[in-house]
Amino acid sequence: MKVIFEEYSGIIITAVAIVALLAIIGLLLASNGPVHKAFADLIQGLFKEVKLP
Repeated sequence: MKVIFEEYSGIIITAVAIVALLAIIGLLLASNGPVHKAFADLIQGLFKEVKLP
């Protein structure tokens, strides 16, 4: 086990970091996430200001 971690520790850490980053991005961009809500509010405010028919 020690040899595996000595040989592949960089790859393991990189893989865990990539998976964690993808999970965070997925949560932020979810349909009820904070980024989605802010973007939807921005678009609604833009259309309200432009006053399209």
